[in-house]
Amino acid sequence: MSTRPDVMQLLTDARPRRLEPDDRPDPAAFTAHPRPAAGRRRSVPRRLALAGALPAVAAAAVAALVLTSGGGTDPVTGPTGPGTTAVAAQPDSARELLLVAAEKTDAGGAATSGRYWVRVQEHGERKEVGPAGGRYGIAARFQIERWQATGAGDPTVDVQQDLGAVPVTAADEAAWKADGSPDRWTETGPAGTKPIVRTTAPGPRIVRPLRGGPLLMIAGQPVTTADLAGLPTEPAALKAWVTARLRQGGGTESDAVALFYAGRDLVAELPVTAAVRSAAYRMLADLPGVDFLGVVQDRQGRSGMAVAYTRRGDGGWGQQRLIVDPGTGRALAQESWFLGSGGAAAATGTLMSWTVQVSSRYTDDAAPTA
Repeated sequence: MSTRPDVMQLLTDARPRRLEPDDRPDPAAFTAHPRPAAGRRRSVPRRLALAGALPAVAAAAVAALVLTSGGGTDPVTGPTGPGTTAVAAQPDSARELLLVAAEKTDAGGAATSGRYWVRVQEHGERKEVGPAGGRYGIAARFQIERWQATGAGDPTVDVQQDLGAVPVTAADEAAWKADGSPDRWTETGPAGTKPIVRTTAPGPRIVRPLRGGPLLMIAGQPVTTADLAGLPTEPAALKAWVTARLRQGGGTESDAVALFYAGRDLVAELPVTAAVRSAAYRMLADLPGVDFLGVVQDRQGRSGMAVAYTRRGDGGWGQQRLIVDPGTGRALAQESWFLGSGGAAAATGTLMSWTVQVSSRYTDDAAPTA
């Protein structure tokens, strides 16, 4: 279990949660609007993204931004997967990056309808394991392939798979090897549940029909695909719509924080049109307190550029990042980082949880049943 319960409390707005005794994730946990405790924030220097916080190749890419992001074409979000290279301009501020992403999204010609919207995500969470004096982090990883029905006659289905645990960083890998390279760890679950055994081996693919609605959330409120289809496509109108939803849900966070989360969900999580995603990027571009981190890599090694919102909680400073490919306008990943007590002054941080956007598309195919 994590040795930083206060940190995990700080990051509950983004990290995956075990909501069932068998530790199968509830997909709703990844589209729910987070409600962190209120706290002040400070500007984060661009150097935070470098100096050991991310792979060295990302820092080297700043001088000539050649983004490697995929092979093949995602009908909704553009090129994706290893092998595709897009040469982009070099935005040097959060606002410029988000506006570039909006323009690229506007230029997309992807399919916008079908029987199902299919989104594939990889979720991961850092878990502290190992002996006293030699603790290290492993990434508990799983994939969720969501078949979101767009009509009333079809079931929404998730296909889930445990991808197996791996050390999070090179330092964690060295500590894991010093621990004898174990292939399993036991974690004590909540009271009344059985212990959770994590292994390095992938698990089976499990098909789970989702009952009780589409499980789509924004601004703390459930939405339907019809609601999303009617969203405003102008930034100011979209901001007003989201703000009204926040007031309806009784949110307590500041407008800027809540709008950052909502904008992030619109560009990365939800089945909305390119016009709505573009408006969401422009809404984010006008928010105060959004910092620019420069070139980074996500957990699949894809290069992009990151913006972040940083705030202080009871356990220290936490940071939410959105990684974007400026060459396509595609949101690649969301990440939660713990920056410790140094906050904005910290040169490095600890990656605590993440969601990688692997692909998304519309299809008329039938959803899997087994």
